[in-house]
Amino acid sequence: MNSRNGKKIALALVVALLAGAFFWFDLHHQLTLESIRGFQEQAGEFYAQRPLLAIAGFAGVYLLVVALNLPGGALLGLLAGAVFGVLVGTVVVSFASTIAATLACALSRYLFRDLVRSRFPQVVARVDRGMAREGSFYLFSLRLIPVVPFFVINMVMGLTAIRLRTFYWVSQLGMLPGTLVFVNAGNELGRLTSTGEIFSPRLVLAFALLGLLPLAAKKLLNYYRARTPEAEKLPTGGVAAAGPGEKELRIQAQSLASGCTACGACAVRCQFLKRSGLPGEIANAFLAGKSLADPFACSLCNLCTTVCPEKLEPGDFFLALRRGIADHSGWDSRPYKRILSYERLGSSPLFSTEYLPPACQTVFFPGCNLPGTRPESTWQLFRRLQEQIPALGLVLNCCHKPSHDLGRWQYFSDQFGALRRRLYDSGVREILLACPNCYKVFLNHGREVRVRSVWEVLAAGVEQQGPGPVGTTVTVHDPCPLRNLPELQRAARTLIAGQNLAIKEMRSAGARTLCCGEGGAVGFIDPELAAAWGTQRREQANGLPVVTYCAGCAGFLGRAGLQTIHLADLLAEPAQALVGKAVVATPPRTYLNRLLLKYRLGRLPKNPSAADSPKP
Repeated sequence: MNSRNGKKIALALVVALLAGAFFWFDLHHQLTLESIRGFQEQAGEFYAQRPLLAIAGFAGVYLLVVALNLPGGALLGLLAGAVFGVLVGTVVVSFASTIAATLACALSRYLFRDLVRSRFPQVVARVDRGMAREGSFYLFSLRLIPVVPFFVINMVMGLTAIRLRTFYWVSQLGMLPGTLVFVNAGNELGRLTSTGEIFSPRLVLAFALLGLLPLAAKKLLNYYRARTPEAEKLPTGGVAAAGPGEKELRIQAQSLASGCTACGACAVRCQFLKRSGLPGEIANAFLAGKSLADPFACSLCNLCTTVCPEKLEPGDFFLALRRGIADHSGWDSRPYKRILSYERLGSSPLFSTEYLPPACQTVFFPGCNLPGTRPESTWQLFRRLQEQIPALGLVLNCCHKPSHDLGRWQYFSDQFGALRRRLYDSGVREILLACPNCYKVFLNHGREVRVRSVWEVLAAGVEQQGPGPVGTTVTVHDPCPLRNLPELQRAARTLIAGQNLAIKEMRSAGARTLCCGEGGAVGFIDPELAAAWGTQRREQANGLPVVTYCAGCAGFLGRAGLQTIHLADLLAEPAQALVGKAVVATPPRTYLNRLLLKYRLGRLPKNPSAADSPKP
């Protein structure tokens, strides 16, 4: 167990003990309307004698209750109104609740963010899209309309990349109207001297405001959204239909410029940032109307986000800059002619096809590169998956990740959106992916279907066979699109170890993995910069064979001088793969392989259990 995990466990135990003590000593029974009404007179007298101590004591209790997500926060708000009055009560509850909510958010981020992101990536992706679409306004609307419990908002926001100071001030403003209305209701309750006053106009109005506030807030927010120009906001559907407007770019740049502390952690292993400047410097230059860096030279691997102490997301800003540039008709796409032609062919009727047997709800989507370079290994993967899912389908097509990363947002939206809708309308509800880039596209934009990696499916049936024989040690290169998916990374290692291989990890692995050099199509405009990633990887591998589960990574690292083994080859033909003799095709043979695989797929019977099913 590393020291970081030990600290997390210790902190979780402290939180659990405090929460347990709350219920063990029956304190939750003291936070009832009857108890508060009985305690109100004593509290009022103490407040009259020692006001500062009373406020400090109340704030301390309120902080503990809300930060630990214990029941009773709403009743404490009523008590504040009854004891302190509307003005003082609102100020105390507003600051105490916001500080407590921020502490709860920080606790959730520290203890659970990595776990939840790995186990529920699609849920977190939807929240991240909401934040990307509306930024701080997304949190503000959640705070203003109390449909989602506040403790849920605190925990969920801890899983996003929102900065804590932004979370604090937005929460302070968003919760203020509700706090005022609630404290006012408590103040009116505190005035009751007989049951006959329950229906007094003041009390009825106070509780009417509690009910009307969410409705009024929703109307105002809808009015604001309706008045916001369409060019400045992204649609709420699965795939955005347009690139970012100038306003959104400036908001992203301001956030990056103000949040960057120039610590340099992001530039330690990034040749792009070493050459172009730190993210804060690049953002400040953009705001000043200058160009300090070419966003098309960024590999979009997002290592910078992983290592950033402030959890800033420079990669998202560079992608937004790409979209802003590619949106203009004058953008020169000629350097990317080869990759864009490859993308068009991958989705053309010539190379694409869909094998969907009866009752098929799950399909294998191998992507473009794997079927072309390794058609037999692709076929073996399909056959192994069929053993677990007899009605498995197979789809040969392109996810259009190249256009996505080059900023051709409208084209990507149209093409991928059509593919996604066609699969869903055909009854597909789950997609098994072997390509990391396809996995990321479907995860972020294919919200109608469940996304799983083929390696996770296959690893579920593998029993650990112990360490491999002496001399069979390999290292692993994790593809950067999957850097935040530890469960998937562990599945790949389970399959590798299942071949009696010992694994020696490289320095930069898992969440801190390096780009192979293919990312962002940098090699088409700056081959030397792209090759620098491979050089770093070669130094870290230290002569060991490198197993990876990305066909693109295998190709780029192979050209960098490493002995690379694709996991599909290791499973299909382990003996040949380990000595570097696995059959790997190069263009133009890759195009022929895809045509042959399409023909082979077309020979499969409609009913996968038919006796005349062709042998692999």
